[in-house]
Amino acid sequence: MYYGSGFTDGSSDVPAHLQEHTTFDLSVSKAVAENLTVSVTALNLANRRFLLDNSATFGGTHYAEPRQI
Repeated sequence: MYYGSGFTDGSSDVPAHLQEHTTFDLSVSKAVAENLTVSVTALNLANRRFLLDNSATFGGTHYAEPRQI
């Protein structure tokens, strides 16, 4: 589980923060032979989308990645 309290909002002159967020990742693995392990990893299991950065730089606006398996 990962909790973010909200990054600084760079789009205004007033100190403000973006929305707080929580994501949950899960990884499961199984040893099937002496030198072989099979694993599955899921990132952002709840598929939450939230704003990470909206600064006015060359990087532009960034949102959290959707669910990935």
